[in-house]
Amino acid sequence: MDRSPRLLFTPGDPAGIGPEVVLKAVASLAGERPGTITLIGPQQLWEMAADRLDLPSPADLAVEIVSPDQVTLEEPLGEILFAGRSTTDGARLALACLETAAVLLESDPRSMAVVTGPVNKRGLYEVGLEVPGHTEWFADRFKVETPVMMLVGGFLRVALLSTHLPLSRVAGSLTRVGITDRLGVLAAGLSGHFGIVDPSIALLALNPHGGIDGERGAEERDLLEPALLTAREAGINVSGPFSADAFFGHRRWKDFDAVMASYHDQGLIPVKMEAAGAGVNVTLGLPVVRTSPDHGTAYDIAGTGTASPAAMLAAARMAEHLLEAEAAR
Repeated sequence: MDRSPRLLFTPGDPAGIGPEVVLKAVASLAGERPGTITLIGPQQLWEMAADRLDLPSPADLAVEIVSPDQVTLEEPLGEILFAGRSTTDGARLALACLETAAVLLESDPRSMAVVTGPVNKRGLYEVGLEVPGHTEWFADRFKVETPVMMLVGGFLRVALLSTHLPLSRVAGSLTRVGITDRLGVLAAGLSGHFGIVDPSIALLALNPHGGIDGERGAEERDLLEPALLTAREAGINVSGPFSADAFFGHRRWKDFDAVMASYHDQGLIPVKMEAAGAGVNVTLGLPVVRTSPDHGTAYDIAGTGTASPAAMLAAARMAEHLLEAEAAR
């Protein structure tokens, strides 16, 4: 059996820039790598996208196309593609492509990885999705209790204790057990996927100046510090909690293999600055490899041909790296 890496690409929301950045990234990859590239989605979708943007067609790139099963669209694909707004059919198609990718991954998880295009979460909610996004969808699909969202930009790796939650709900979502478990998933991912022996992790505080002994918030004293001690007792090399502004302001992250942030923007702002448009989202804790670019659907430029494939290309190369590490284990 051919064990060369196989990359699966989903288009994300076809109304956004997903199909464009996938085709541009695949065009770069096709001439430089062994293994199979598979585009998930209707063949007409990919051919139409290439034609509208004057990009190489899937046939020109010699890539495989797998169309999702059991998806009924009310509008023609031509009206959904690059529509620049969320559509019901676009959301249905995005979900169907994810399910098709998951089925393929289950058949050979050690030699396949999926790189997912950006989706519109509100559109997915409207067609029945009951989780906040890709990370949680894959966790639910593969029955994983504690997925960890990690963003990579340059040499900075930032994981999150909470993902797509409003700030008003972040503190209430944190528990000692949950923090400890996520630190464990992060440490295991750094070791297993990135080959880092005894990875060092920095845990960031939730409140300004680390709560100042409870004066400006008790979460550090009551949750983060006890969870950190428990994680250390389990052999995890973690330090903190560090005040986020000083930590990033003094570039302390260079002293660690990864950072565990308390909430979405606390971690993603510095990593996107460091990534310079080529950031990658990696879901840790899954039995399969899944990566994605760190940007959204960019409806405002959909179909204009101006979308940069840098983050999608970085996500694909990251997926290849993680597959190679998996194969070496």
